[in-house]
Amino acid sequence: MVKEELKKFYNDDLKKYDLKENRGFKIIFNELIDCGYNLIIGIDEMQDLIDRLFTWYEIKYPEREFDFYDGVDIQDFAIKKELSNLMDINQLFFRLTDNQIKLLEGNYRSSVMKEIPIYEEGTKIGVHKKAYFKIVRNKNDSYYNKHKDFIVSADAISGEVDIDYEIDKYVNSYTNINDLYKIFKASYANRLDFTELEDAVNNKIIDNYLRDRLLEFVSLKLLYSRQTTPERGYIRAKRFIDEFNKRLNLSLTSNEIDRVMNNYKENKFKTKILSF
Repeated sequence: MVKEELKKFYNDDLKKYDLKENRGFKIIFNELIDCGYNLIIGIDEMQDLIDRLFTWYEIKYPEREFDFYDGVDIQDFAIKKELSNLMDINQLFFRLTDNQIKLLEGNYRSSVMKEIPIYEEGTKIGVHKKAYFKIVRNKNDSYYNKHKDFIVSADAISGEVDIDYEIDKYVNSYTNINDLYKIFKASYANRLDFTELEDAVNNKIIDNYLRDRLLEFVSLKLLYSRQTTPERGYIRAKRFIDEFNKRLNLSLTSNEIDRVMNNYKENKFKTKILSF
């Protein structure tokens, strides 16, 4: 017989991780589209991302691992756990779609993107991801007659802007995409059209908001999984959050799953007291 506190635990599941049933998320999603937000992926691919991440972490941290930590003798446990150690973020990303990866990475984006190889002693060790934005001068700008537009290039990950002779006419020190946009808006709005730069700033804010919400939904799906216990689901969800924060330099919190788990523990305690 299922205990009352366990019934309540699963009955309180709002299934936010089911995007087609998540009315609040669909409202926000549709409002973003109406405002002209340039989507990376649609809602079906977002749902697929949630489901893939959920499955990955249930496989990475199987029930038998928790059995072992609970005192069940599992032969050659260290050898059998090797797969879990290999299932890192790189392996996970290799199994996602390009658009899902872009959303998770949360980089600045533009219509023109390039990867510049990084070499060390003749060996390629990585790439610089570059984003390019056209800035258009109007007749109020003193450089209009010479060049009617110029290109801003920046690191798509950090947002650091490459200072060249064109940028140096407006900014003469280190800056990033966000700060450059603020400078242009405050001091050059009547001289420059920097729509592409503005779109990049706004898209990144919304991309990151959507990414963080989806990852929050993954943690809830792990917590509420019917294939395990609330305690084990909570541990998986916490590991998921910690790993993504570490590998992608995020600031995801466990506030919601903490609240759910605390309520569950409180209900268990009340039930135990009443049973005496």
